Amino acid sequence: MTRRTARTLACALALATGCLDQTDDGSAWVDATRITGELAPELGAAPVPLGEPPCTVRVASWNVELGEDPDALARELETSTEIARADVLLVQEIEAYVDEPGSRASRLAAALGMAWVYAPARPEEGGTHGLAILSRHPLERARIRQLPFFEQPVNSRQRIAMSADVVLGAHRLEVVNVHLDVRLGPVDRVAQLHPAVNDIATRVVVGGDFNTNPWAWFDGLVPLIGTEAIVGQEQALVIDDYLAGKGMTSAIPVDVPTMRLPGLGMRIDNLYARAVPIVGAGVEHVDGSDHWPLWIDVDVCR
Repeated sequence: MTRRTARTLACALALATGCLDQTDDGSAWVDATRITGELAPELGAAPVPLGEPPCTVRVASWNVELGEDPDALARELETSTEIARADVLLVQEIEAYVDEPGSRASRLAAALGMAWVYAPARPEEGGTHGLAILSRHPLERARIRQLPFFEQPVNSRQRIAMSADVVLGAHRLEVVNVHLDVRLGPVDRVAQLHPAVNDIATRVVVGGDFNTNPWAWFDGLVPLIGTEAIVGQEQALVIDDYLAGKGMTSAIPVDVPTMRLPGLGMRIDNLYARAVPIVGAGVEHVDGSDHWPLWIDVDVCR
């Protein structure tokens, strides 16, 4: 059975989720230093050494809703209880504009004393929109790949995944940052995520904004909520099950919200770990975005 045939059958089974037109399969991982032009990534300097790297490493993830004020975001993080202790921060929805004093990712990283990689996913008027990885430890082997593009009735957008190795003395931990489309059914969401979690290290933390809303979508436009939704299409559970099949453990339970908008208490962000034991995890209520940041502690020495 071909990949296209399998996907066609899956869409037929999904019925009203209305599979969209996947116009490409994305791209292979590309070294960040080889990407040029408007979407060239930005790699920051290595951080000042902090002494012996820890065995327990905290990875946090936060959709910063464009990150318009990096200094304000940094103040929120520095005064937080849990996220302030993050060794690595995966950032989604952050932008860069030529008329600002540096990319927003670089300004956030400078305020927090971290190294960074910023990867534009698509152009914006006068700038770019993308993902970033910030770290208190050296980052190496930064890579980018385009994820499958889905043609939607409105606001079709190119999505990417980015990856980097966090160097922790004798240990390395790959981290993968993703931001998926909003109006996808569970079949399409798995298809878009799939390339981001292949060809990666065994010891890895994958995180970001998976947009795992609790609805099925009709033709990528109309949410089928409540009793209209198809039984078994709770997208957070679908993604948890899919990644569990790849040996990854979910950090945040499905009933813990990461979306802070009133009436929309849903887990759309998450972190997953493979081959590194999870020793702690949580969601912290921090101002500055329509998402709550979340964190995971993993033991890289075991």
